Amino acid sequence: MKSFAYLLMVLSLFSLPGFAMKNRQHAFRESCDVVWDAAVGVAKSQDYRIVGISKEDQVLSLAVGGVWAGERIISLSLSSGPEGGCVATAQSAFSGLAHSDGPDLLSRIVASMVTKGMDPHSKAVRRYKGCLAQFTDEEKCEARLRKDLAKESAKDPSKQPSLSEDWWQNAKPVAK
Repeated sequence: MKSFAYLLMVLSLFSLPGFAMKNRQHAFRESCDVVWDAAVGVAKSQDYRIVGISKEDQVLSLAVGGVWAGERIISLSLSSGPEGGCVATAQSAFSGLAHSDGPDLLSRIVASMVTKGMDPHSKAVRRYKGCLAQFTDEEKCEARLRKDLAKESAKDPSKQPSLSEDWWQNAKPVAK
């Protein structure tokens, strides 16, 4: 009887991560092809390692972490949204205090799309990415980015990015 209880406990420990998979979704106004290009660009950064990729199905599996924090797998899939946009779904078994893999990946994709064409080393872009990493309020971070860009362009008009009037709405989530 003890061995059966021990076996049951061991099996339940190994099956818990499967039940703990968490889905995070973000709706984009752009087509899935545009979001896919941004997602692949983020995946090729030094933060992630590509485990599997399918352009046809628009599915991406990434490994994050390492020896000290433990390696974790994140899956990203893109599907057409109800209003013609794209819905990105990130699935990760880990959502802890130090790391929250799914939302981190989605916020990096948002940042990549919003700051496309801007100098990635500019103070405004660095502050924007830092704001997204700390807060979940994208509108607050975008307002701060607009203010920082206005300051930079006031100092040096040649640094003003060529953005459309509604550039900050490109990666803004669609109301669900």
